[in-house]
Amino acid sequence: MKNFKHFAQRYVDWVIRLGRIRFSLLGVCILAVLALCTQILVSFCVFGTIYWSDVIRSVIFGLISAPFVIYFFTLLVEKLEKSRIDLANLVSSLRTEVSERILAENKLSDALNHLEQNNRDKTALMTTISHELRTPLNGIIGLSRILLDGQLSEQQRNYLKTINVSAISLGHIFSDIIDLEKIDAQKIELNRKETDFQSFLSDITNFATLMAEQRHLRFSLEAEENLPNWLMLDNARLSQVLWNLIGNAVKFTAEGEIRLTVKRISPQTYSFSLSDTGIGIAPMELDKIFTMYYQVQSGENKPAGSGIGLAVSKIIANLMGGDLTVSSEVGKGSTFTLTLHAEEVEKPLEARNNIPLTLSILLVEDIEVNVIVAKSILEKLGYFVDVAMTGREAIEKFEHNYYDLLLLDIQLPDMSGFDIAARLRQNYENGIYDFLPPLIALTANVMQDKNEYRRKGMDDVLRKPLSLDELTHCLAEYFGEELSTPVSTFAVRDEQENDDFDVTMLAQLIEMLGVEFVKKNVLLFQQMMPDYMNELLSAYRAYQQDPKGKSAVASVAHKMKGAAASVGLKRLQLIAAEAQNDEDPEWAENIDQWINLLERNWATDTENLLQWLDGQGG
Repeated sequence: MKNFKHFAQRYVDWVIRLGRIRFSLLGVCILAVLALCTQILVSFCVFGTIYWSDVIRSVIFGLISAPFVIYFFTLLVEKLEKSRIDLANLVSSLRTEVSERILAENKLSDALNHLEQNNRDKTALMTTISHELRTPLNGIIGLSRILLDGQLSEQQRNYLKTINVSAISLGHIFSDIIDLEKIDAQKIELNRKETDFQSFLSDITNFATLMAEQRHLRFSLEAEENLPNWLMLDNARLSQVLWNLIGNAVKFTAEGEIRLTVKRISPQTYSFSLSDTGIGIAPMELDKIFTMYYQVQSGENKPAGSGIGLAVSKIIANLMGGDLTVSSEVGKGSTFTLTLHAEEVEKPLEARNNIPLTLSILLVEDIEVNVIVAKSILEKLGYFVDVAMTGREAIEKFEHNYYDLLLLDIQLPDMSGFDIAARLRQNYENGIYDFLPPLIALTANVMQDKNEYRRKGMDDVLRKPLSLDELTHCLAEYFGEELSTPVSTFAVRDEQENDDFDVTMLAQLIEMLGVEFVKKNVLLFQQMMPDYMNELLSAYRAYQQDPKGKSAVASVAHKMKGAAASVGLKRLQLIAAEAQNDEDPEWAENIDQWINLLERNWATDTENLLQWLDGQGG
């Protein structure tokens, strides 16, 4: 078959090379000779003789008709060959085009993979920058906030206000930059929660007043009387937008005032109008100022600002179901109007009641300044705070002490906070631990949301520096069930310090729950203590026989410490705390003394506490 195709192709090529005229003449000659020979042969075989007249007649007829047949045959061959060549060229062209398309698709795929890798690298870089830059910045904000609560001269207070405001402003500029990454990845989102709206406006006023005073400007807030007390909104995002607007107003106003007007324009729609007496914005720029990276021309005809804040603020306003618009006149100032959608809500339960009063918290943080800030805030709330600066130390402390709450920094020298959470959860699920407290991540990284932290083993996440509002909300969420009783208006008499009981803690308990409730708890403690003491003495006798049993002694002491703390028996609590710390090198020398102190004092201290409660009006 292959030989036949080869011969046929060579024949066609030969016909085309000869051309139609020459091939026709050659064909006529060949056919004439063949026809003559055939006619002679047939006549001789059939009739036995040759009729030359018939032979001549056949030859003449063949010579007349054959050229036409051969010519059209040759023409057909040429057409077919031309079609074959065109088809071959088309196939070759298609193959080339397909090859080029495949090559282009491969290049496009490589480019997309490279772009995706660049995006991943950019996200990782932004995450690192977020942590590394916010760590010192949070220290500045937190420490300056703590120092502002102390005794300062007027000059020192002004300096600290400048430091605090500048750090907060820098933090919000950085938040805008981080939001660019979220906008590109379409991950920017809102975290709505119940917000004390009046308190929110007060915070904005304080911040704006501080900023305005730096430029010798006046700030005023005009809020309608019908504004609700509590709204469901993302106060961090709303603050970010208002801070951007206030910062711009201060930047472009040389003298005069800045005024924020807050109105309720419908049951679920609110407006914030910020007016200034600054240089104003030219009409040709009004349509451009919300464009990313556009910089408004300042009074010296130089661009001012980063061109990011207003664009991000516009996007956030749209996410909140509203918009951000502007009206301005050159030389007379500008007015930015933010509208948003927010539902009015009832005051949340955790805001109606106090947060837990006795918590033991393990703070895992490796940056010294962050430790100082977080520890100061937590201790100011009255909590016991233990500190671990590495993951290994955190796990070791967790396994040898009792904590109600773990606050875990994400980035530590030896392991991440996620690694710690994973190990603790695995041991808890395997039955190694009997109890696992809430695991709360501490992070300055704004690139991820709460669901991401929960998927990695955390129960919740708090941003650094610790916000009292967020911390209160978080603690109330996990421990608020203990405080479901409405707040009492009972006033405690005689809150002087007492070595035997925690008067301050008891006063707060009485204010929340009433004297009778506290007395019932003390009576319950009084009923339980004989069993606790018997269990403690039994464990101690076993320890004297076998020193490996000291953990059982510490375990009972731990239970006694918690019980004593819950009713405000401070001295018993402190003694039991010493007794439960079996890792103390002096524990073996002192445990007998601590047990004797507990045995000798628990009944007396309990009776004295009941009498003190009677004196409070119970």
